[in-house]
Amino acid sequence: MYVSKVFVAVLCFLISSSAWSEEISGDYYKKVIFEDDFSGEKLERPWRSYKSASKIEKGVLVGITPPTADHPSVNFVPLKTAFSDVEVSLKFKFRGSPFFNINFDDSKFKESHAGHICSVGFNLKGMRFKDGKNGVFRNDIRAMKVAKNVDEKTKEYLKTMETTIPFKFSPGKWYKLNVRIKGELMQVFIDGKLAGQFSSPGMAHPTKNKPSFLVVKKAMHIDDVVVKVP
Repeated sequence: MYVSKVFVAVLCFLISSSAWSEEISGDYYKKVIFEDDFSGEKLERPWRSYKSASKIEKGVLVGITPPTADHPSVNFVPLKTAFSDVEVSLKFKFRGSPFFNINFDDSKFKESHAGHICSVGFNLKGMRFKDGKNGVFRNDIRAMKVAKNVDEKTKEYLKTMETTIPFKFSPGKWYKLNVRIKGELMQVFIDGKLAGQFSSPGMAHPTKNKPSFLVVKKAMHIDDVVVKVP
């Protein structure tokens, strides 16, 4: 009997979501260590940018990758306070970009490419959680990928370091996003409701210190960024 891939994906999602962990309460995060409502005329310190043409327009961060760039736009905030458990909240709207990613990095960590630790990314069809520290950005695995000689055992291992959760986003609509990390668990809330989660050792990395916002192509609107720790 033919069963569509869409049906199988939805069925797997329903089964996995029924086993989700208890929701991480926003009340757990009490101390604001960074916030920006983009009321200024341009991005200013502590914001930094890489391969980016992002700008502030009408009180909103407009994420843009320059057409000649060989890497998606990254706007990031190096923080003096390192953290393990953390909440990043913001509003976002798809305005042409097919994908954006929130990375949690450690600028002093040398055992993964660019200090990448973990992330969650979004496209119009859902979200992708990733443990980069122990997965695709781990130095030895990164070297294999660059050399294009990743063996089958490593490929299977990498599948355990990420997961994709379906969610239908509408272009041009504002969404309220909360990304919460507590121990090895990362949960995503969309408009106040738990929409996805993933548990992996990299999430619990104790000295994350650089939230980053990656935008593919043009454009993603982002506003009211707040970073909180317990």
